[in-house]
Amino acid sequence: MHDVLAGIATSAGHDAKIAVLPECSYPGYVLLKRAFPGGAGGSQRALATIAEAARRNSIDVCIGIALQSSDGSVRNEAVYIDRDGRIVARYAKIFLWNFDRRWFVPGRSADVFDTSYGTLGMMICADGRMPEIARSLAARGAWLILDPTAWVGVGASYARMPNPQVEFMMRVRARENGVWIAAADKCGSEHGTVHYVGCSMIVAPDGEQVSRAPAELPSVIAADVPTARAPKPFVVTLTPAQRLALRAAYRKARPASAPRFRLGLLQGALGKRRATALAALRAQGADAIVESARGAAAARKALARIRGLRTVVVENAAMFAPEPARAAAVRGADLILWRNAPDRDDVRDTARTRALENRVFVVVVVARPAKGAATSLVADPDGRVLGEALAGEASGFVALVDASAARDKRVVPGTDAMADRIPKAFAHLDAKRSAS
Repeated sequence: MHDVLAGIATSAGHDAKIAVLPECSYPGYVLLKRAFPGGAGGSQRALATIAEAARRNSIDVCIGIALQSSDGSVRNEAVYIDRDGRIVARYAKIFLWNFDRRWFVPGRSADVFDTSYGTLGMMICADGRMPEIARSLAARGAWLILDPTAWVGVGASYARMPNPQVEFMMRVRARENGVWIAAADKCGSEHGTVHYVGCSMIVAPDGEQVSRAPAELPSVIAADVPTARAPKPFVVTLTPAQRLALRAAYRKARPASAPRFRLGLLQGALGKRRATALAALRAQGADAIVESARGAAAARKALARIRGLRTVVVENAAMFAPEPARAAAVRGADLILWRNAPDRDDVRDTARTRALENRVFVVVVVARPAKGAATSLVADPDGRVLGEALAGEASGFVALVDASAARDKRVVPGTDAMADRIPKAFAHLDAKRSAS
């Protein structure tokens, strides 16, 4: 509790208007014992102490805290307290991560709330991996999303621990929804075995990280943020089939043999060199070859050679909105082919995010790699880039695709990217959208 109170006071000392503190700042993230310090009322007394600190320092506070109800159930919550010490809003984490389920009851909705600084929303850590949550908050008018987190990783040092939300997903969430995101992470370790990657960040609507903390040191970061700007989500018109898929719960397909094959990808028009390039890809074992210079029909025909592969094609800028890829995954796609991807520097992050959040393979096909801002690539269901063409050049590569990885929707044991969706909670997102 000392660190929490010190963080609030330090934030106020920097003239901050809102202080965001990490997930489960009290009593801790890894609750090996369900008993709370001070008994059943301990969490409520801790919350009262935090509220008093907000009042004393005249600052709004968003804090992650484990709160125990009178029936003994525990929720992983984000609580917003205003500068007068009043509790304005509470949000319970929806997308529980791994051992979260051992002690927390999941939330069921993502709502916005009004403050002196306009309409805000909250999510918690792994919620950032479920596109509907941030999307829902933006659709309801939140221009700023507060994100208490406990991003974890493994590695030889805190600075070398990878975490996709730190590396690319928060940038994509901000861009696709046109919102600011303020994420506060822990640093260090709990029990010597749960390690936090740090890197708290403030992300602008264009995806720029305007402020970022180091990986290993307790820090307070700040940024000047224009208040009460309306969110501007990137939206696309959905087909009736896509809207129907987004309303449905994911149903695992019947067991079937998942193909494992080598995919060749040829970026750009090679002219007279095309025949030798195709021969070289086949020499490397390519079972199917997709050419960016050829049309969608040719790409579908090439992938149809892989027996049992379930493929969906998304064209042009539509992948910058999360819904087309989400609908494809719900309908059972193993691989999403992103054809004619714009030559923009956010294509790579977006492709990795769509692959990871949906547990599918994403194949990016850049038709005209003139500037080299985007490259054709293959991302796997963990968001890793398996293969990539040369930037700005006509070139090709071969990558191994094992579709069985796309049919296992478990992100980690106990957390499923599809089964843990709550379609009814996001029914308000099911509306006809106009392209922006």
